Amino acid sequence: MVPMEPVRSKETPRCRLAKQTGAAGNELPIRGGWGYSRDDACIIDSSDAMVDPHLPFNGNGVEQLFVEMRIHEALVICRGSGEKFQGIECSLLRRERLLEEGVAYDQLTFEISAFQEDDWEELKAEYEGARGADTPGFDHQAHETRRQERTVRWKEEFWFDVTSFADQELQSGSGGVSESDAPPAGQKERHAPPAGSVRSAPDVPPQPKIKGSWWQFWRR
Repeated sequence: MVPMEPVRSKETPRCRLAKQTGAAGNELPIRGGWGYSRDDACIIDSSDAMVDPHLPFNGNGVEQLFVEMRIHEALVICRGSGEKFQGIECSLLRRERLLEEGVAYDQLTFEISAFQEDDWEELKAEYEGARGADTPGFDHQAHETRRQERTVRWKEEFWFDVTSFADQELQSGSGGVSESDAPPAGQKERHAPPAGSVRSAPDVPPQPKIKGSWWQFWRR
């Protein structure tokens, strides 16, 4: 099962995703599409007015935020009551830099996992209820088996036009195309609950643990 349908909106991804923060001026420095294919690539613009030219540009940070926010948009915000997903996690499987007709692309492939809303609430009630995990006789193995059976997993691609900062990475030696700049294959982009643990999904995607507002992540 692949529950993530492409985000469909008359608004640009930049305007649409800015609404997730609820704060004016917190826009990502992006243009273009939603990044479902090369032709629909999200264009990361290092010369955008939002970017401080006196600070190193963190293009990989923009990619990370876009990935999390597009997933949240598709699985939560764009869905009605009873159709939303919770317990969302994503793991980077592959990161590749491509050069085609003078344009540099980053192609990222993630494995995404989530729970349908009803399944999530049922597992949560079982684990945290009166006869839950803190009571004698709770069958943790059976609960984990049910949890794995209810987990929905699929793969998703994210395409970025990174031409605006690809040359800067080479000149600075930052190694933007190196696998070491991204989490190792299979490492989760978000902190997952321990096996058998269930938590409510946040209203907005988890933000990087840094000082200042969330959008400063890509400006550092």
